[in-house]
Amino acid sequence: MNRNTVLCTALAAAMAFASCQKAEKTSIEFSELPSQAQTFVQTHFDDKQIAAVYRDNDISDKDFEVIFTDGANIDFTKRGDWEEVEDRDADGVPEDIIPAPIRHFVSDRHPGQYVVQIGKEGNKYDVELNTDIEIVFDKNGNFVSYDD
Repeated sequence: MNRNTVLCTALAAAMAFASCQKAEKTSIEFSELPSQAQTFVQTHFDDKQIAAVYRDNDISDKDFEVIFTDGANIDFTKRGDWEEVEDRDADGVPEDIIPAPIRHFVSDRHPGQYVVQIGKEGNKYDVELNTDIEIVFDKNGNFVSYDD
């Protein structure tokens, strides 16, 4: 086999695999969320109206998304742990879900600003402020860097 044939075959196989990995988004009822996710929504977002709830069926993972009528949204893992919360309302993400070291960092270094998005990924938190400043913290809430 020549080199071009091998490359074309490898590319075709990669594309076929990627298309099989495509997530399928299914609309579900709120009651079908894991109980931990239901409790989180009822505790921290009881003043918001739910517009839609989805389950992403991916081959490697299943997760959930709750979207509110005002545009706020939450992504949950298959067990019901929150992965990302976005709320661009005037108050931003509820403060009680933001780890204390991150809250203190934002209030000390960025007075008058607030968190509009927070995500947990691996051993870090990614945070976005209402002024579009993005900050990275470690899993303990310690400042790591500003993100571009």
